[in-house]
Amino acid sequence: MAKKQDKSEGVEEFTPQEPVNNEPNVQLSETPTPEPQKQSFGQKTKNAFANVGSTVKGWFSKQPPLVVPAADGSGEMQTIVEGYNLSKKEKFIRFCRSQSGWLFVLPAVLLLCIFTLYPIFNAFIRAFMENYMPTNKAHPFDGWGFENFVRVLKGDTGMGGANFWQCLLNTFIVTIISVPLSIILALLIAVALNSIKAVQKAYQTVLFLPYLTNALAMGAVFATFFQIIGTKSNTETVGLVNNFLGIFGISPIDWLNPNMHAWGTGTVKFYWASYTVAIVYDVWAGLPFKILILFSALQSVNKQYYDAAKIDGASKSKVLLKITAPMISPMLSYLFITGIMGGMKAYSSIVGLFGEQMGMDYNMGTVVGYIYQYIDKGQTGYAFAGSLLLFVIIMIITAISNRVSKKRVTYT
Repeated sequence: MAKKQDKSEGVEEFTPQEPVNNEPNVQLSETPTPEPQKQSFGQKTKNAFANVGSTVKGWFSKQPPLVVPAADGSGEMQTIVEGYNLSKKEKFIRFCRSQSGWLFVLPAVLLLCIFTLYPIFNAFIRAFMENYMPTNKAHPFDGWGFENFVRVLKGDTGMGGANFWQCLLNTFIVTIISVPLSIILALLIAVALNSIKAVQKAYQTVLFLPYLTNALAMGAVFATFFQIIGTKSNTETVGLVNNFLGIFGISPIDWLNPNMHAWGTGTVKFYWASYTVAIVYDVWAGLPFKILILFSALQSVNKQYYDAAKIDGASKSKVLLKITAPMISPMLSYLFITGIMGGMKAYSSIVGLFGEQMGMDYNMGTVVGYIYQYIDKGQTGYAFAGSLLLFVIIMIITAISNRVSKKRVTYT
């Protein structure tokens, strides 16, 4: 009890105090907040379209007036912006101002629509037109169906020339071997180049020069290493590569004649000698760009990892596999995916190596060469069907590569 002095009467009176609670404070544990459930791809897509629709609708719909308390403190409400009084012209001007950023990308978007999206959409439609002949204005096609795809897959186009499955095998074999091999070689060269500080710039310039050369001209020059050529002293030499193999007692090989060295029978064969030439060329031609990309990626690797590995006494191979490769795995994945996509669209290099007929009657042709052949012959329906099949194949390979990269690629 506390005492309180009454000055008027000199009497002390007691005022009660609040009882003291000596019990310890006990804090109740908060109920854990449930984690939000992950939305599926379909739900995310649905929500995205819903948000876009509501946003676009809000651009052109009438906005409610903005009502705020009066500034004089009277408690009354006053309208600041009267959305219903905006004219259509003012709404259009405001919409254009809010979307002014699109003006900067409009030229690129127009070019993308004209030269990329429209050809894809046009090829998708024309691929289902049976016996499509654009030169016949009165009767350009017979009807709609899958006849173009059936004839392309069966090789029964009635035009001769390239076989779709042979072209697909050629493209797939060369791509699936040359892309990983070129990435591995580029990684080793980039790691070695990273340790040479004195002449890094000079080596980068020399290694990058082949990438600036036209693929068709470079393929024609590269083919002279493997084919029989004539010189002043000997008009029938067997080529630089065969001369080198002759040192080991290997007889000359006609590398650029697919039919001379083929495995298998029937319409689809494995031309191992010609594949070797195409793979060596693709590896050599793709190295400069891959070296430049990987060399730039190596500059961003934290040097502390290498210092720690040096202290632990790790070998160079273990450092390459356990530190370097995982740290630059995003760039390795990028090079692999883009390399596969570029390899599946190969054409100029094969023409430069094997000529306009891509071997003997297109037996070393690629899928793109198959498409160009039927465009030249005026059978664009088969060309559209082949291009659509190539599009589907590239999409499937890219999806598989992305799926694998999500599990194997380390993003730091």
